[in-house]
Amino acid sequence: MIYSPGSVLIDIGHLFGLSKSLPIRWYGITTGLGFLGAIWLILFNLKGKANTEQKQNLLDLLFWSFLGGVIGARLWFVILNFTYFSQNPIEILAIWQGGQSIQGGLIGGFLSGYFFHKLNSTKSDFLPLGQIADLIAISLPFAQAIGRFGNFFNTEAFGKPTNLPWALYVPENNRPIQYILADGFHPTFFYEAIYLIFIGFYLKSLYDKKTTYSGNLFCLYLILYSVGRFFLEFMRLDSLKIGFFPAAQVLCLVFIIVSSFFYFHLSKLNSKK
Repeated sequence: MIYSPGSVLIDIGHLFGLSKSLPIRWYGITTGLGFLGAIWLILFNLKGKANTEQKQNLLDLLFWSFLGGVIGARLWFVILNFTYFSQNPIEILAIWQGGQSIQGGLIGGFLSGYFFHKLNSTKSDFLPLGQIADLIAISLPFAQAIGRFGNFFNTEAFGKPTNLPWALYVPENNRPIQYILADGFHPTFFYEAIYLIFIGFYLKSLYDKKTTYSGNLFCLYLILYSVGRFFLEFMRLDSLKIGFFPAAQVLCLVFIIVSSFFYFHLSKLNSKK
C-alpha cells in the first residue's frame, strides 16, 4: 500500500519560529515543475527552428497561457462547487489546497494563448499558431503527468477501493462515507499520469515525422486525453456533476467532438500544401 507523506513539504513559519504558518505545499511544487518541464521540452524541440526573438515571444505566450490555465482550472472547479464557494468565497483563492480542474485549465490556457497570439501575430518574429500548438501538444502531457502527483500528496482524485499492492492509503477524513471502512483505493491520478506519458511519446514520434505544423497534433492530444479521462471517470469517486452526469465526462465528449472536427479539417488543409 502507498502512503502519502502529506501535502506540506516544509513550513517556513514553524522552521523559523514565526507566529504565522507559511507552508510550502507539494501541490504547488508539482504544478511549477510541470510548467517548467513543459517549457524545457518546448525549447528543446524548437532547437534550430526559431531565432532568439521568436523564442522570447513564445515564452511570453506560454506565461500568459499558464496564467490563464490556472485561472480557468480554478474557475471551472468553483463553478462546479458553486454552492460551497458562495458560502465560503475567501476559499476561492486557496488554490494551494487543491481543487483545480485540468479541463478548465485547458480551456483557460488555450483561450489566453490564442488571444495573446492574435494580438501579437503581426510581429515578424512570432511563430505560427499551428506550430506553437503542436509544440505544446508534445510537451503538455508530460507536464500534466508531473502535476498529477500533487493529487498524491493531497490524497485526492482517487478511485474505488482495492486490495492491489499499489493501493493508495486514504485517511478516514478523506474517504467517502460509503467507503469509510476501506483503507486502500485505486490511485487513479497515477493511472492517468502513466497514460499521459504514453500520449506524450506517441505524439512526439508523430511530431518528428512532420515537416509542416498545422496544430492538428494539439487536436489529437485533446482527443486521446479525453478518451482516457472519460473511462477513468468510471473509477473515480470524487467526480463533480453537471446534473446527473460527471462534468469531466461531459467535457470529454465535447472535446472529442470539437477536436475531431478540427483535426480532420487541419489535416486536410495540411495535405494540400
